[in-house]
Amino acid sequence: MKIGLLGGGQLGMMMIESAKELNIDVIVFEQEQPCPAERVCNKIIYANYFDKAALNSFGKQCDVFTVESENIPLDALRYLSQFGELIPKLESIEIFQDRIKEKNYLKKLDLPVVPCIPILATSQQVPNIKNYFPGILKTAKNGYDGKGQRLVNSEVELWGSFDNFGGVPCILEKKVPLDMELSIISARGVDGEMSSYPLAENKHENGILVDSIMPANISNEIVRQASDYAVKIADDLKYSGVFCIEFFVCNEELLINEIAPRPHNSGHQTIVACDCSQFEQQVRVCAKLPLGETKLSGRAKLHNLLGDIWFVNNGVEKIVEPDWQEYRSKGLLIKLYGKSKVKKGRKMGHLIDYEKFK
Repeated sequence: MKIGLLGGGQLGMMMIESAKELNIDVIVFEQEQPCPAERVCNKIIYANYFDKAALNSFGKQCDVFTVESENIPLDALRYLSQFGELIPKLESIEIFQDRIKEKNYLKKLDLPVVPCIPILATSQQVPNIKNYFPGILKTAKNGYDGKGQRLVNSEVELWGSFDNFGGVPCILEKKVPLDMELSIISARGVDGEMSSYPLAENKHENGILVDSIMPANISNEIVRQASDYAVKIADDLKYSGVFCIEFFVCNEELLINEIAPRPHNSGHQTIVACDCSQFEQQVRVCAKLPLGETKLSGRAKLHNLLGDIWFVNNGVEKIVEPDWQEYRSKGLLIKLYGKSKVKKGRKMGHLIDYEKFK
């Protein structure tokens, strides 16, 4: 069994670490060199996702394919599907890599989302557009960690932001009053077996996840609703693999924000707090092994280490490695991703504060 993984970032790296524990090989296809996954994978191919010769070589070496990001070009995934099964399926990735398709899909299933409308061209006449302000304008594709998103309060700001995004398809979502942000991470095997981890409560700053606590302190009714939505989506798509649903809680109503067809930042706690992490689950689905245990053994709080803390300002801004011993002395577990360049707002690693249930 050789898993072909498209994407070599930190999510891919942690999935490979889980694969090694199961004695399963992973070959990586990545565009940007170097990448975190290169230190742990069995083999890596650095090439453009549109390089047919490289994809052909990659495809012939692998039995099954998966992704660490939904933003892999569909043409590359479609081409690789001739060599082996893609997990999750192409149809699922196609929906969840496009915010417009995603919202339309959720509405078709009669699942609750924030009021939203596609923005496709500056000549577009948008009925009742004032009802969507203040709103968040988001590019339909390739947005993550706050990129491709902007708060807009008027038509002037909307069209100015639309032009700044290059006139690409966007979606305008009404800004809703948030009580809480939640996420649920679920896994579904190719045989239909399904299991979910406890919900996490998340805190974002500038569109980037900063803290995530598992389990979330919420009502049983919210837990039930979130689990039901996950099952409904997975069964409808005949989904395979790990996926995450991000929610807004607004006036005690649970609204779906977006879905990631892969392991998710808010699930890193499962590495230390569960017998089977979200990354091992993805490997298990790819290898057609039974799903692992998702029960929590304790309370786990994740804190993302952003590149900002590497920058020290003493008149002149310079990059300084943080004192990790200070964190370890507090009993915190540290995971660094080994990225070659430090940037502000970039996820360089994470901390987990874990306390076992008594």
